[in-house]
Amino acid sequence: NFVKTLDENSFSRTQLALVSRAAFPSSTGPNLFTYGRGQWPGQHGNLGWYVHLSELGERAALFPWIRTRDGVSLTQLGLSGDGVFPGDLEISRYRRKSRVFIPDSISRSVATWALYGVGSVVGYDGLAQAVDRVSDRITNAPGPTYSHIFWPAVDGAAHEFGTSHPNTHREVERLDAEIGRLRRQLPKNARIVLTADHGHLDFDEGHKFLVERTDALREMLADEPAGDERSLVFHVRRGFEQDFAAEFEHRFSEHYFLLSTGDVLELELLGPGGVSEVTLPRLGSFMAIAKSDAGMKFLSHDNRRPITLVSQHGGMSPDEMLVPVIIA
Repeated sequence: NFVKTLDENSFSRTQLALVSRAAFPSSTGPNLFTYGRGQWPGQHGNLGWYVHLSELGERAALFPWIRTRDGVSLTQLGLSGDGVFPGDLEISRYRRKSRVFIPDSISRSVATWALYGVGSVVGYDGLAQAVDRVSDRITNAPGPTYSHIFWPAVDGAAHEFGTSHPNTHREVERLDAEIGRLRRQLPKNARIVLTADHGHLDFDEGHKFLVERTDALREMLADEPAGDERSLVFHVRRGFEQDFAAEFEHRFSEHYFLLSTGDVLELELLGPGGVSEVTLPRLGSFMAIAKSDAGMKFLSHDNRRPITLVSQHGGMSPDEMLVPVIIA
């Protein structure tokens, strides 16, 4: 839906090769790890912005690398990237010299290192700098190379302003222009593949649901919901599963599907072949998936902010799941 906003003679529209589908949940963590590990979310275990870690017995935000209850670093709590994200890096299998270009602000995060390896990550300040560095690297390389650029500004603008806002469109146009510039600077035998980790869907203000800390639903949970506002993972206290399901469906069935963990596994929503030993305890009791443009947030005593995002992802709508693949 962002590519369609560009001029028909733009780089991205003229080089659009096919429409692909993001992995579910359609969020950054699940899809970056799907690319970076060559695994489905059911295998790598990154299921959203928030993930319930059995090692802690509670929720964490993995890219900031903090326990959400108090913001304490997971490293201080004794966790490591290899422990939370076990398995091999996809980039380690490549025979060509590989580098991953990540914005300076997140280039040193534990999750980034767990995804790509410390020695492969290069920080950058601004998309133009990343393009210049990749161009210089490829032009001067004595042999085949692989360079990966991660650029989050389109996602950030859509979250803040919405999918149709001029600020979001300007970010899309800037990305398109810079990748077009990269193509012009590279040798003819270089190949560019551009895609996205997910799409975006605007929230309707009337479909933003807030659940109070003292709500009956929250009192039946063992922990804050994991996942995202469009796909939530619930760890229900033992013995309250039926009560929770009945209450949730009574109030929100118009806007959310509520699936048991068994349903999620049977439908292979997290990819074929079952889930890993790491993933299974992170799934909890139920998963709620938005039907339309709904979003849901459970409030806590120390965080009572409303849903401020204009656009979000994580659900199964075409706008969230369908992504372009541009090849030049």
